[in-house]
Amino acid sequence: MILTQQERRIFKRLSFTSQVHITYNGSDKVVACKDVNTEGMSLYLTDDSLKRFDQIAVRFDDHDSHFPALNADAEVIRVQAVDRGFLIALEFIAIY
Repeated sequence: MILTQQERRIFKRLSFTSQVHITYNGSDKVVACKDVNTEGMSLYLTDDSLKRFDQIAVRFDDHDSHFPALNADAEVIRVQAVDRGFLIALEFIAIY
């Protein structure tokens, strides 16, 4: 039996929209976070600057009403073109 990516997901994702800070190759961006769970998260970017297997740093602001201050290292596991941008799926490597 072959499972799709969605069927392999162990934890349900919490869907919401919030701003997060990402750092990649020395540059910082504020981007939209679309959902999160204990294993990863999805981001929306207007450009395709991130590629599969890229590693980035993610930071939730300490004044965000959805989450307390949080830092994570993550790896890009999927880049999907969507209307006017790209949906980036991340897998957490470390959370601190």
